[in-house]
Amino acid sequence: MSLTSQLLAFTLFLAYFALHSILAADKVKSWFSAQMGPKYRYYRLIYNLLAAFLLLLLLGWMAKWSTPFLFEKNAWTNGMSLLFVVLGAWLILGSMQQYDLGEFTGIQQLKQKNALPNHSSLNTSGLNAFVRHPLYLGTILLLLGILLVFPKISNLLLLISVLVYLPFGIYFEEKKLRKQFGKAYLDYEKRVKCLIPGIW
Repeated sequence: MSLTSQLLAFTLFLAYFALHSILAADKVKSWFSAQMGPKYRYYRLIYNLLAAFLLLLLLGWMAKWSTPFLFEKNAWTNGMSLLFVVLGAWLILGSMQQYDLGEFTGIQQLKQKNALPNHSSLNTSGLNAFVRHPLYLGTILLLLGILLVFPKISNLLLLISVLVYLPFGIYFEEKKLRKQFGKAYLDYEKRVKCLIPGIW
């Protein structure tokens, strides 16, 4: 696959993640709420469906690339890949338990006709007691494990784009959380590291 296609894929991944953060921004959601009125309860569901469609479209395009493996797999890489995939999947599943899946997907908003559920308390239990963003950490480990199982340029580009954009995504997400929870979140930031326990 040409270098141009690889750069395009990397750029599209960054644009995808940026769009994800933009559509989750309070100002953007407030604008859509004003424009859509009662139909705003569909926003979260549309947001998730659009995100899934665009990601599958991009991954489907990259799956058609005919590229050799970046390195030869061996017992060590296979063992590490299994460790990363299992640990990453465990972190993702454990993180999702902290969410109301109905609300997360947007289905609850449709049933209750309420697109703005009230979250008045900060959840610092479970995996959130060890790192502030266990879902992101799990995603990184899962992608790293997939890269070791299928060491192709497409998987490497996906992992790099996530690592490049993640600090920006975390910055904007935590800006919202500081605004929402105030001192409670500031104290939480002082106690708990961002992604790597005890380090960062």
